[in-house]
Amino acid sequence: MIRYGKAIIISITILLFCGCQNQKASNELENLKAQITAEQQSIEKNKAIVIKAHEEVWSKGNTELIDTLYSDNYIAHWSVGGDMSKEGLKQMIVETRKIFPDLKEEIVQIIAEGDLVVTYFTSSGTMKSAMHGIPPTGKSASRPEIAIHRIENGKIAEQWTVADRLSLLEQLGIQL
Repeated sequence: MIRYGKAIIISITILLFCGCQNQKASNELENLKAQITAEQQSIEKNKAIVIKAHEEVWSKGNTELIDTLYSDNYIAHWSVGGDMSKEGLKQMIVETRKIFPDLKEEIVQIIAEGDLVVTYFTSSGTMKSAMHGIPPTGKSASRPEIAIHRIENGKIAEQWTVADRLSLLEQLGIQL
């Protein structure tokens, strides 16, 4: 009987130890799930900010949303024309929408990881006003663009954009 008693005590000890280990592993797994869920939610929020910038600011010209969507220290790095602040962005939107009043940006692909959101999109519109001294052509054009947005504290803090300017000029009938 004593022999069985020791075996039972050892068995109970092992079960308790395993149970504690399983509980610890279970807690670690739950913490990991919570972290992954929080990261996914953050990424989805970041994507929503960028989508709203494309749809509301660029496609509708709602410059009032710039202060909501873009950080005070926002900086844009354009493939041509150098860097631009948030105030410069506001002016650029107004000027661009004078030239292309029906400007629309359509997101083709959006990819996000951590604090970065990448969009591949098409910008299209009809040239109704002079652009850099070139008279309006009245023609419509569409061009592909890629932008990388860095999100900080729920706002776009930095952006890198590359656009196909040559195809735009060709479609508008502008000779170089």
